[in-house]
Amino acid sequence: MASGAILLGIMPFALSVLGSSSEESALLYVISRRPLLTTLLLAGSPVVVALRPFEFKDPVGILRSREGRFYSLKVGPSWIILALEYLIALASVANVVHVTYQLGVGVITMILPDSSYLPGLWGAAGILVHVIGAMCLKSRLRLLTPKNESIFRSEFTLSSAKSITIETVPENKLFLVLSWITSCSTTFHVIFGTLAFSSMQFISVKDAFGVIGRYTASVTLCRVVIMYELSGLRSSVDSIAEVPSGESEEGKSDGQGRIPRVFTFQY
Repeated sequence: MASGAILLGIMPFALSVLGSSSEESALLYVISRRPLLTTLLLAGSPVVVALRPFEFKDPVGILRSREGRFYSLKVGPSWIILALEYLIALASVANVVHVTYQLGVGVITMILPDSSYLPGLWGAAGILVHVIGAMCLKSRLRLLTPKNESIFRSEFTLSSAKSITIETVPENKLFLVLSWITSCSTTFHVIFGTLAFSSMQFISVKDAFGVIGRYTASVTLCRVVIMYELSGLRSSVDSIAEVPSGESEEGKSDGQGRIPRVFTFQY
């Protein structure tokens, strides 16, 4: 019994290594504009990658080309790929919901013996962290085109079949606050998961391996879908232009001569 709890306690950290970061999911949500798919993937992979406070990676750097980097793989008609993406996402969600429910009703957590919601709370908190990360990214990037495209059309279009132009804006107070909240939340999420799962009693080692295996399968599959979509964005970088500007959004000089950058992604 104790060995099973130890294995489950290690699981949140191990899954955070396998899962997608908040920057990656935010790019799919904010830039590719596929909120439904992103939400399903986050629900099917409710883990976060721990970040250092005030250390938010350059989001455009994830999409820049470099030698040896993987680009979008054409595996068939777009409707087949779309169907596979949603099928994988829905299957992952169903798997995570089922195993989380079984843990909630089938085991006892020593920190709250009368509760059955801790595994579900851990999963929901992971989704919330990614949402805050998307808000953080949105405060740094401005979507220039397409502006009038319907969200329905954007949702059911592969990232590799879009034409997107974005502009980076200087860091502001909102970005710093959201970045700090996101980075700290990732650490607290891993700690909370370790505390919640390591305190579970009356679960055998065999059952613990089954739980870990099911979570790992969902996280890995969702990671594959996210990276495929990001590769579609990455493969279409056509040009990077700098627009000189020392003015803030309110029209006043910020005194630092910061330069917003415009990035064009064409497919």
